[in-house]
Amino acid sequence: MGKRKRDILEQTAETFDLPGDLVAGLPRIEVVGDREVRMSHHRGILAYGSQAIHISGGKLIVKVRGEGLELRSMNADELLITGQIQALELE
Repeated sequence: MGKRKRDILEQTAETFDLPGDLVAGLPRIEVVGDREVRMSHHRGILAYGSQAIHISGGKLIVKVRGEGLELRSMNADELLITGQIQALELE
């Protein structure tokens, strides 16, 4: 993303008191202990297994690694992964 576009998005977020990730369309990731990962603004599942789940966040790929991973729920905007979370990688 160009510097000018980033500046405009930051100004818009500040003016309307909105979270920057919402305005920029970036994924929002919430980790609850070592048992749960919630992600909103995702673009779909790229790979799925009990030890790794890869999620598209647009320009960002989120890799959840662990044991007994399970995609508990998913809709067009948000998903929930449970299991023993060992690592979260951003590419």
